[in-house]
Amino acid sequence: MRSCNRCSKKKITFLVLFIIISVVIYIGLNFQHKFIIEDNVLLEYKRGILADIMPKKEIEIPYGVTEIGEKAFKNCSELKKVVIPDSVVKINSCAFLGCKNLIEVKLPENVTEISFACFEGCKHLRTVVLNEKLDNIDMFAFANCKDLEYIDFPNSIRKIDEFSFCYTGLRKVELPEGLEYIGGEVFMGAEKLEEIKFPKSLEIIDAKGYLFDECPSLKKIILPKGFSLDLKYDDAVNVEYYE
Repeated sequence: MRSCNRCSKKKITFLVLFIIISVVIYIGLNFQHKFIIEDNVLLEYKRGILADIMPKKEIEIPYGVTEIGEKAFKNCSELKKVVIPDSVVKINSCAFLGCKNLIEVKLPENVTEISFACFEGCKHLRTVVLNEKLDNIDMFAFANCKDLEYIDFPNSIRKIDEFSFCYTGLRKVELPEGLEYIGGEVFMGAEKLEEIKFPKSLEIIDAKGYLFDECPSLKKIILPKGFSLDLKYDDAVNVEYYE
């Protein structure tokens, strides 16, 4: 009988030690944030277990990463700034979706596309530095970036897709010379938008020219002389032409 009791106590002691060791290992492995990287692709940013108590507000992606995976930073609410190295050549769709406190981002020099919904819902995003090789801004790329009031477009951009800047805080926009295509409802819901200038290079306005739905503050559109593309706007908007 005593032998059985001793055996039982040993089992309980072993079980307790096993649980304690497991908890310590789990905390050790998950205490801090970490990047999940395979074949130079950043698949996921894992938040530490105390992220809500001790948030990591600024992170630097390791040099050597060539691609940021789909939804890698999705809903990382504590993140305010991310440093992306120039080794990155591709940022996949929804990579920073819902990073509501992200304030600033600078694109690496060799990225050619801002993918679908890449920064959608980054409500406090104010500073975006686009690179000189950027060719395409995909659908919903900056949708619902409420604090984004200004963006400087490089002349390398050829295409801006549908809804890419809908419900942003943009106030004045100068589309770059070299732009060839712009999709429908690009600026829909940009309630603060007052002025926009179109380039001579523009060849296609998709969705029957509707770009400015729910833009009550729009006062001025600046077009090149001879502009012949279908463009819908309110009769109260002042239209100016340049040579």
